[in-house]
Amino acid sequence: MPYIVQEKRDMLDPAINELHHLLVNLEIDDDINNMEGNLNYIITRLIRMCYGKSYGDVNDVMGMLTCVMMEHYRTTAAPYEDQKRFDNGEVEANLIGEHILEIVVEKKSGEPNSDVLV
Repeated sequence: MPYIVQEKRDMLDPAINELHHLLVNLEIDDDINNMEGNLNYIITRLIRMCYGKSYGDVNDVMGMLTCVMMEHYRTTAAPYEDQKRFDNGEVEANLIGEHILEIVVEKKSGEPNSDVLV
């Protein structure tokens, strides 16, 4: 989890801020928008510098990266999706299943259902 104590944040944040500044400047000079590649390179280098190649190290890295992904989804993507659901409405549950059910009901009742989608 990224919620480390403030003392560690105070030590790490200047380097992170400088790295962010470098990334933004590289982005400005890069016509093909390669932020993802640059971040991938940085993360890969840091992982290779901080971890070995043992099964335990590989397992630790995979777990850490999975947690980073899940935390990003939980704190950034999920609230964004919730807002879009609120703004634009729910996705219809099962239109094909509902359509088939309406046809079955229509056949049993013998009366056409004008609401059935064709």
